[in-house]
Amino acid sequence: MTSSTTAPRFAADDSVDPGLLRAHLRLADPAVLLAVLAQLTGDHAVLDRHVDAISHISDPPEMAAVADSDTVAEIIERLVDVLGSEERPAPDLAPDDPAFFARLAPLALGVAMGEEFLPMLLEQGGFHSARPVLPRTTPLPADLDVAIIGGGLAGIAAALAATKEGIAYRIYERNEDVGGTWLIQNYPGVGVDTPSSYYSLSTELNPDWTSYYPKGGEYQDYLRGVADRHGIRRHTRFGTEVESLVWDDASYRWNIHVRSADGTRSTEHAAAVITAAGYLNRPQFPPVEGRKTFAGISIHSGEWDPALDLTGKRVAVIGAGCTSAQIVDSIVDDVRHLTLFQRQPHWVAPRKRDSDDVPEHHRWLSRHVPYYANWLRLKAFWGSADSAYPVVIVDPEWAASHLSISRANDMLLQDCLAYIDRTFGAGSELATKVTPDFAPFGKRIIRDPGGYYPALTREHVEVVAAEPARVTPEGIVTPDGDLIELDAIVYATGFHLDFLSTMEIRGRDGKLLTEEWAGNDPRAYRGGTVPGFPNLFITSAPNANPSHGAGNNFGIEVAVHYIVECLHLLAERGARSLEPTRAAYDAYVEEIDRAMEKTVWTHTPGAHTYYRNDSGRVIVASPWRLVDVWQQHRTPIEEHFVIR
Repeated sequence: MTSSTTAPRFAADDSVDPGLLRAHLRLADPAVLLAVLAQLTGDHAVLDRHVDAISHISDPPEMAAVADSDTVAEIIERLVDVLGSEERPAPDLAPDDPAFFARLAPLALGVAMGEEFLPMLLEQGGFHSARPVLPRTTPLPADLDVAIIGGGLAGIAAALAATKEGIAYRIYERNEDVGGTWLIQNYPGVGVDTPSSYYSLSTELNPDWTSYYPKGGEYQDYLRGVADRHGIRRHTRFGTEVESLVWDDASYRWNIHVRSADGTRSTEHAAAVITAAGYLNRPQFPPVEGRKTFAGISIHSGEWDPALDLTGKRVAVIGAGCTSAQIVDSIVDDVRHLTLFQRQPHWVAPRKRDSDDVPEHHRWLSRHVPYYANWLRLKAFWGSADSAYPVVIVDPEWAASHLSISRANDMLLQDCLAYIDRTFGAGSELATKVTPDFAPFGKRIIRDPGGYYPALTREHVEVVAAEPARVTPEGIVTPDGDLIELDAIVYATGFHLDFLSTMEIRGRDGKLLTEEWAGNDPRAYRGGTVPGFPNLFITSAPNANPSHGAGNNFGIEVAVHYIVECLHLLAERGARSLEPTRAAYDAYVEEIDRAMEKTVWTHTPGAHTYYRNDSGRVIVASPWRLVDVWQQHRTPIEEHFVIR
């Protein structure tokens, strides 16, 4: 099977100058080039000849290969010959041959990994798409149509899977374009904090990222491009909000009550529903006295006006999370004075590269050399995936005498502390203000976009380590009673955590999902399924967020594969609905909670985080390794479902 990257295959008639090709190849990682050469030829001999001449060094956040000049030159010349061949012979081995890949992956990534990771890496690298597990002996029935709620990344992924399977689908999107978060969020500095080469769909690689952490507009362009290439807009009802879902047991279908932008209401129907709307959509304001009395500009980051100009203004930013860091980094040079109100500091990790700009040779080679973009994606994935899992797991003996929870967690803590000391001066007042009193990852860690910490040291910037006492028409009064006069207040205070709580969903016998999840305690079985709610699949399910690493695109792809397997299970059994049994659901949630007891999110109750509900139960993060979650969702366990 060939690579599924969207980058074009290099061929002899591409009229690419061999000298230009050599120039770009000389700048590339020699281990990646050797892996590409081996895949193009399907020849173990090229590995045997060169592998011992290649070693690896740390190049955070990844590993980099080094080799002597003769070895590099020989690999490059062989690649130029192979890529320029007019009649390239078929390789002896497929690029995704498991045994072959088991040799290639440690070479290209620079790290040994267990055999259990290899199938996941083949898929996440885009070397092949998710492989079916259940038999496909019975075609999916024509009336097994799917409604997808939301046109962001998850909705697009579900649409692509439906297209591949020949399933009729409709997307209901309340906005006027695809993109979800990346359409709506347009505050200054908004960007992706997961590596761009990885934070994408494994079947839709993009060779042209300009930044390792692109701004929101570039990511939105990526999603638009995917939607356009696959005709997804034709299946989308824009400006349409789903108000309620009601299961009809007689017809085995969902009644979908929608409202169009003009206020018109109608009812549509589908055999299955995939919710892809996320759970952080409604801006949340702090309960501060006098908030609405302010006479100047008052705006939430989630409702930004692109026409707003803060140049020369006295601005307060309330909040100290990822959004705040991006805004402060972006506006600090423009404002007259900036005051940051920080309820609780976050741990901030320094940027590992001097620049976030993707070198041109990476982009050029990703476009012209097969498999190159796949390996860049996989290197980014591995550098931010299960290699970080020990950081969130508690070592009780270590944690008993340290602020950190384990030796691995302490390495991150020391890195962050060193960044604080370098920027603010060890022991300084400002260093004390920005230093958390809980272990890293107790709340979502921030990646400094490059200028956030330095911005806090500027003469016209002040950090108030407290929430506002009250807001007046003139500005904000601090807990010490000082009035800070302002022209604008920016609320970077996050969003309400809504696990479908803003939509009425009635399952079997009219039961409300909000009743099942009473007490702000949402739960779900694999694939975001819930007993009593047949053929309902929640892509952003409780405890499905891979919070120690990777990105939500991983969870989305895992969920979508599992959903497709569930639909094929229905077809194979000649059935029309499935839902998890109460016993399987309860046992799975209990397993989550037991595993969660060993994680940083349970160990750091003093860290203010939306990961926990009011009773302290962690409801957002997943407690498991990515590879464990991937394995759990290969195919449904039939006895865990009620199938009708």
